[in-house]
Amino acid sequence: MKVIIEKHEWHQVDSQYTLDLDEDLLREIYPDYDDDEIQTLMQELQDQTADLDQLISDAWDNEVELEWDQQYDDWWTHRKGGYDVTYEYGDENSYHTRLEDKPPTHKCTKCRWAGNRWETLTQHLREDGSIIEDYYENEEISHDIKDVCPMCDSDVELTEEGIKDEQERKERLAQWETMEDEETDDEK
Repeated sequence: MKVIIEKHEWHQVDSQYTLDLDEDLLREIYPDYDDDEIQTLMQELQDQTADLDQLISDAWDNEVELEWDQQYDDWWTHRKGGYDVTYEYGDENSYHTRLEDKPPTHKCTKCRWAGNRWETLTQHLREDGSIIEDYYENEEISHDIKDVCPMCDSDVELTEEGIKDEQERKERLAQWETMEDEETDDEK
């Protein structure tokens, strides 16, 4: 007989990423800027006086994907201590192995995002097809839903893997429907 106990360590982590920013990328972020404005902004960046939060926000607003390169994860609480530890009873489900990443089933029609259905955002739509903003904060009724890109809110389309998954899902639904119909017939 055995008892399984889980130990949880609650750490903080500093993940560092870098971005090489040049004039070409600035032109993507600020397509309305002329050469002088781009050079002025580049000089402010070199002088470290430009507002970085505003720059990142402007890139997001203009749907420019910034390609960050991860440098490291610094688990400083692991090195320095100061983290919380909790214990609880576990069971056979306490043992985890890393699952293999599934190939993307969806991809954005506008930016380079690719991922799986559960990573998309869901938009709730009115009967006329317009988007219900703040759906969960108001009482408006949704007539339809649509999966969109989590990075830029654009439409998504199925990848080859997504088409295969969708076909398998439809087949499962059809099987369940058939089983339900048979059960209903047996009850009569």
